[in-house]
Amino acid sequence: MFNIKTIAEYTKNFENENLHSEIIKNHMKIEAWFRNQWVKYPAPFYSSIDIRNSGYKIAPIDTNLFPAGFNNLDKDLEFLYISAVQHAFERLSPNLTKILIISENHTRNKFYKSSIDALCNILSKSGYEVKVATLLNMETGDGLNPLLTQEANTLRYDNFIPDAILLNNDLSSGIPDILNNINQPILPDKNLGWTNRSKTIHFEYYSNVVNNFSHMLEIDSWLLEPLFRNCGEIDFKTKQGEDCLIHHASRLFELIKNKYDQYKITEEPYIMIKADSGTYGMGIMQVRNIGELTNLNRKQRTKMSKTKGGNKLDRVILQEGIYSNENMKKANQVAEPVIYAFGSNLVGGFYRLHEDKNNSENLNSPGMTFHPIPFKDACISPNSSESIFSDTNKFYIYGVIARLAILAAAKELYNVEG
Repeated sequence: MFNIKTIAEYTKNFENENLHSEIIKNHMKIEAWFRNQWVKYPAPFYSSIDIRNSGYKIAPIDTNLFPAGFNNLDKDLEFLYISAVQHAFERLSPNLTKILIISENHTRNKFYKSSIDALCNILSKSGYEVKVATLLNMETGDGLNPLLTQEANTLRYDNFIPDAILLNNDLSSGIPDILNNINQPILPDKNLGWTNRSKTIHFEYYSNVVNNFSHMLEIDSWLLEPLFRNCGEIDFKTKQGEDCLIHHASRLFELIKNKYDQYKITEEPYIMIKADSGTYGMGIMQVRNIGELTNLNRKQRTKMSKTKGGNKLDRVILQEGIYSNENMKKANQVAEPVIYAFGSNLVGGFYRLHEDKNNSENLNSPGMTFHPIPFKDACISPNSSESIFSDTNKFYIYGVIARLAILAAAKELYNVEG
């Protein structure tokens, strides 16, 4: 089963191959279904989707609408990125020429700066004049760092007047007034920032999308989605809301165990508890049983008290843990795919690796490395003459999962704008 030329290979055998075979077999029906969906629900400008692949189950665990990591994409496929960017902007208006990127404030982070540089390079090669500002530019301006201002409902960056604003800032600390009441379009919509958005809401949309998709293919939707629960406000330091958390965790363990029994899965169920808003791998904790949750130590409670930017963590999502049963062959490390898109057009991605993590742990943490995934066919064309576990077919499945997550985000956007 695994003697196939692949970049990453499955580390375990699994009995149920139905998920892989049904998606490959029905790809024409799937593509027609997506085309119809995009007509009503246009995709956000760009996104990246973190996916976990157990073999028997493949599902997204996070959908980022203000993605970083562009520097980790396959540089040989730049033509794909350029074409997708042009299509995404032309859908908005063919007259756009000047783009202002509003980046995160931590531009001294060399990894993030490399991502912004790569994104600027893609946009420039796509035919757009690009400038980068941070929200700190509202406060100070000098010869090296021009001032970001709003005049007559128009956002200006010194003498640069952009036709559109591209947010690469997730607005975890709120929407600044300078982005309100301006004439230029903001991509993605500023109301999709973590001030208003939550992972719980996103996965509710995703669950609806995947239920419809699974019904079409006559497969179990659980094979494509993480089970999840949510309760009200939580304070890990004072233990406020902990009873609710324990109740929902107990119920989630029960639901996962029932599915494992149904599919004869012998692995141990686990849960990931995550900040309900925010990114950057912060505010995440793994729980393997209720005892671990009731006996959190001070260090664990402190870790779960704040998110990015020092913002208080007061809401969490309890998400089914999904084993990553893929290993990068050369490095012999656990690997998880991350897929990128401009609009609904998939442009590639990479495997995230971590030599110090096992197949149940969060790989999005310091020490992670990346290996580009060569999406030479843009993930939209499987090959029925190859094994269902070949790279071509596996990458197509990743593309399907990613687009299901993008469609869920598109429905979020539809309701925000509508």
